[in-house]
Amino acid sequence: MENKLDSISQFLKLGKFEYRLYDLGRKLTLLPNDLFQRVEDQSALYPYPFQQKAWLALLFWSEDDNTEPTIWFLQFPIDELGYLKLASRDAFMQELFVHVGNNLQAQQTGQEMQDSLKESAFAFKPRQDRLAIFHAFATVELKQQPSHYYAPTQAYLAGKLGYEQWQFLGLQGLADIIARLHLDNNEYLLCNALLQLPLTPLVSFTENLEHTLVSAELTLVLQQRLQQELEAQQANGQLVASLIRALSSSTEDAARQKILQQVLTTDIAQEIEVIAAIAGRAWQDIIQKNLLSLFIKALAHQEQEAFNVILIDIMGIPHVREPVLKALRSPDRTALLSKRIGGFFAGVS
Repeated sequence: MENKLDSISQFLKLGKFEYRLYDLGRKLTLLPNDLFQRVEDQSALYPYPFQQKAWLALLFWSEDDNTEPTIWFLQFPIDELGYLKLASRDAFMQELFVHVGNNLQAQQTGQEMQDSLKESAFAFKPRQDRLAIFHAFATVELKQQPSHYYAPTQAYLAGKLGYEQWQFLGLQGLADIIARLHLDNNEYLLCNALLQLPLTPLVSFTENLEHTLVSAELTLVLQQRLQQELEAQQANGQLVASLIRALSSSTEDAARQKILQQVLTTDIAQEIEVIAAIAGRAWQDIIQKNLLSLFIKALAHQEQEAFNVILIDIMGIPHVREPVLKALRSPDRTALLSKRIGGFFAGVS
């Protein structure tokens, strides 16, 4: 066992666990088990670094007993090339080895066993909204019932309680709906409600949509709501950002990119929450040549520190660094953008 317990993947296989790994950094994204093993073997880059770290949610259980599944939230640094820093992973494995040994001793002496590594230096506590969406998808994966907030949230979406009566809605109920869009007529209910919801529940539902695939039908409704907001006398940056986050998970590539192009050519793109939403959620799209120059020009309107932070973050994503560097070297740039680029290179050199 001591020779084999040198990676998280091997620990899970050795224990004969069923397991699912999710990235929690940008969106809740399932990491295939074989991909994570290649990340640990350093034959693959970490696909979704955020703030130069991997933010992992690990759900594992045994089919041989009826104990509750175990959940670990772990964060590890990513190096400048995009690989998992193995020194940190190895330090965690040492912690884990001690933890397993302590549990074996506790089992032999009849003491209480510990089922988590909450005190680990590599553990983190997700925000409440991320916890809610993770637990919602975990219950779907485990074929468990949703929370007791689910039915009232469905009734609210159906308009049975009045759309102004949103104060009772719980984060878990919203998350349960999003995780079950394909069930219980939920997508139909959401499509019908989106154009009528007040700002607060509308932002909550749309922000949660970034964690699941958004169908063509739902894309059309979101696009319509975004268009309304862009045409308003004073567009709400928070709402525009939340709609972009939802649309970033649309299955309709052409529609996504057309929407982003429209947003990036308006003044609303200069608002920090809007440009951050585009950078943080729509990274696959902004590296398209026609969008990248628009994105960087809009980003240049941020203060130097924000410009640097956002640029460094997206350049840590595999396949994004080179297109961005090429765009930064383009001679076709405004005086403001030239100033920001100069400040960026001076800050990272």
